[in-house]
Amino acid sequence: MLEQSAQTLSFSSATATEQTAVLKSTKLYTGLRIALTYTDNGVVAQAPFEFITKIVIDVPEYGNNSRRVDLADNTIACLPLIAQLGSLTTADAASATNIDSTDPIDTVTPGFAYFDIPVNKLNLDEDIRVSITGQIETAGQDVLSVAFAFLDYPMMDVYFRAYDTGATTSHQQWFPADGTLQGVSITQYDTAWTGGVTNAFAYASRDDDVTKISLNGEQATTYANPEVLMAGLDEIISGGPTGTTLSWAAQDNYSMFKNFPQLSGAQYIQLDSGTSEPFLILGVMSDAA
Repeated sequence: MLEQSAQTLSFSSATATEQTAVLKSTKLYTGLRIALTYTDNGVVAQAPFEFITKIVIDVPEYGNNSRRVDLADNTIACLPLIAQLGSLTTADAASATNIDSTDPIDTVTPGFAYFDIPVNKLNLDEDIRVSITGQIETAGQDVLSVAFAFLDYPMMDVYFRAYDTGATTSHQQWFPADGTLQGVSITQYDTAWTGGVTNAFAYASRDDDVTKISLNGEQATTYANPEVLMAGLDEIISGGPTGTTLSWAAQDNYSMFKNFPQLSGAQYIQLDSGTSEPFLILGVMSDAA
């Protein structure tokens, strides 16, 4: 069973503000559930995730890698995917969030949102800190509430590093050497994450702009036909959907996860595109032994 935290956050300003929750628990836990509720004049009516523009989850006992999740602006769109990638099984991934990770501002289920994030707490001596920047549409009327719960089922022992390339035709993204890279997702997006009711963020539908992807410049992990990587996320999150409704293969996404080489030290992804496009690069990391 999960254990609810006594700490909550509440946003009631139409201007983005940052708040921090210091979360205490009476026992060790593997993950953290972040639950959002948006009320409009007391009625649950709007999609709350759209009103978040930054989130940092800091677990002090991990030292230099204490920031297990650190997202802001466009990279905030990675949060539903992070929840799924932190799961051990496809069944857990399916319930790790109620947000369609391929369409994170979809309003089919307005009013409520949740995300299960791997934490794998090592001790009870240090409390974790969750900092969130959020806002509401109408001051004096709307409220964005955040609640937390500690999870006790097995989760991946990983943390995440997300990067926004901006519009580019060539980009080399290095990942820190104080962790071990476990997999990478590269996704093109069409519109920026703005936060608030006018948010229009969208991942790009599949096209042929990306011309080459390479891991560390090695021949064995260089893909001149990057479309061979299009199944990566669907393979590990859902086992491969039969349609395109929840399919990453329908998006302009390229992923490396299965049988990812276990290499120490800094690693990089080289991305080349025939047209200048913006990309989000999400690395799944584990702590170095």
